[in-house]
Amino acid sequence: MILVDKNIKEYVDNGTLIEEGFRTENLNGVSYDLTMDVVCDEKGNENAIYELYPGETVFVKSREKLSIPANILGRVAEKNSRMRQGLKIDGPHYQPGHVTYAFLRVQNISTKIIKLQQGMNIAQIIFEQLNDIPDTPYNLQQNASFQNEVHYKGLGNYSQEYENQTRQKVEKTKQDIEEISDKIYANVLTIMGVFVAIFSLISINYQAFSQTDINFKFIIVMNFTLAICIAVLLGIILIFINKAKNKTFLWCYIAILAVLIVVTVLLGIGLF
Repeated sequence: MILVDKNIKEYVDNGTLIEEGFRTENLNGVSYDLTMDVVCDEKGNENAIYELYPGETVFVKSREKLSIPANILGRVAEKNSRMRQGLKIDGPHYQPGHVTYAFLRVQNISTKIIKLQQGMNIAQIIFEQLNDIPDTPYNLQQNASFQNEVHYKGLGNYSQEYENQTRQKVEKTKQDIEEISDKIYANVLTIMGVFVAIFSLISINYQAFSQTDINFKFIIVMNFTLAICIAVLLGIILIFINKAKNKTFLWCYIAILAVLIVVTVLLGIGLF
């Protein structure tokens, strides 16, 4: 059963549900509006006023201190007006026995800067009465990391476990970026090598043909020699930078290089 405004007021008058910061004007028909106290930024600072840029995410602490009875569950929900403004607000389910200020994750999904200010209504909380009392409410759980949270704790008791998971993901992403960078670098060098090869072939052939005492076989040998040099250069780039992951390419490259060397040697022997 969801509590209506008068039910919420009765619990508050009895010193539970909302222990501190309650305001009657924040009561709605079936919910209560949570107001912002401070914004907790990435550096751990608490800000009464904060300009939230597009795509940026922060945590907001509420003025209200929740004290959830053993037979109640609190569900955080977005306000229609804030959603239309461009704010995406997420919050946990506050379990029976949980005593804490609300800490909400707020993200700006609009294209404009949104000013967050102390006292503004940021979200709403809906209270639902349970059909029974749990055997182990939040205040009796050994891993109740966020009980009596006054200042933002971040990951709390889950810091080591979750940071290790996050670090693994970051390291994998870093490795992927490095591999992409290597491929881009290799491709750039390959393209440069091709241009150098074309320029060298044109230059050498021009000089060769301009010399009347050089025969055609000599020009062929020179071109094959230059081709070997270019092949070695491009092979070093493609094999070592790309780490020779494609074994088929590696063997094809070796075969082509071997053919070039054999043909060049045979032509050279015949020439001299």
